[in-house]
Amino acid sequence: MSTTHRVQQGECLTSIAEKYGFYWQTLWNHPDNARLHELGRHPNVLFAGDVVTIPDKRMTSYMRPTGARHTWKVKGVPAKLRMRFLWEDEPRANEPYTLRVDGQVSQGTTNGDGWVEVSIAPKAQSAKLTIGEGDREEEYDLALGHLDPVEELTGVQARLSNLGFPCHSTGALDEPTRDALRRFQRQQGMEPTGELDDVTRSRLHGNHETE
Repeated sequence: MSTTHRVQQGECLTSIAEKYGFYWQTLWNHPDNARLHELGRHPNVLFAGDVVTIPDKRMTSYMRPTGARHTWKVKGVPAKLRMRFLWEDEPRANEPYTLRVDGQVSQGTTNGDGWVEVSIAPKAQSAKLTIGEGDREEEYDLALGHLDPVEELTGVQARLSNLGFPCHSTGALDEPTRDALRRFQRQQGMEPTGELDDVTRSRLHGNHETE
């Protein structure tokens, strides 16, 4: 018999699926979770209070010869952390970084487009990333899985901050948020109204999710 899971802040479909022993694709494509699609959710961007249906597990058997070693790989594990970094609108290409997640340290360099891509545990909820050297060194505290959907004002505010137009995630269209919206709209060649219309929301989502 299927059950339901109410999303908590910091959870995404990858962490929920691992908790119940599923691939995230199985939950995402399940007919009983169609409401998440209708709400415009993304597997990695759910809203606290969303409801995810957890179906019954199905048993699968495999025939393999004895006397040999066989390897199975769990799909979707580990998860991937992907972030792109810019400096004055230019990619931070080939710069060193250090990522600390749950006591594990990963080091490397960004690629030619400024991307960092690292495998992490699906349940990871926080990380610290240091990028660059000398005057270009910056440190970020990352709250993994805490990004609200762009349909929510808190999701808009978080995306503005991530894209370099800082404002607090108050959930209110206050003056600091309007100012951040104006600066973002001006950068996009739009009329800087400070209003959160559909075009601005779409531009914000497109710039953030492709970044």
